[in-house]
Amino acid sequence: MDELISTDTALNENMQYISLDYNQELPLSDSDKKSIEDYLHSKYHIKIYNHTYEQLIQEGLYNQPRTTLKGILLKIEKQVQSDNKENMIIEASKYRSNEGSLSAKITLTFEKDQWRVVMNTPTKES
Repeated sequence: MDELISTDTALNENMQYISLDYNQELPLSDSDKKSIEDYLHSKYHIKIYNHTYEQLIQEGLYNQPRTTLKGILLKIEKQVQSDNKENMIIEASKYRSNEGSLSAKITLTFEKDQWRVVMNTPTKES
């Protein structure tokens, strides 16, 4: 998630929260999700939600009259595990508004008891 947050930092300007939207088919345990949330909260010192775009709008967490979010929405859309269990690719996106979003394929490797980004390939930017 840090990889997406650090890409196109203009989308982070004055962000009031980070919302994580996980694809329900991803094999992430509740403890994995909690670890991600705790890490992001401790690093960025802002509220962490588990809301979809629609839920953020319903909660009024956007700027009016535009539909620019007051924070960023990070979405993990797909995970592809390689035959080698220590490598995987995730497809993820970062959204702030229709004019401010990006998506990427991020290649990870597991080294020294943690996942590390080895490649970040942008797939869409607006």
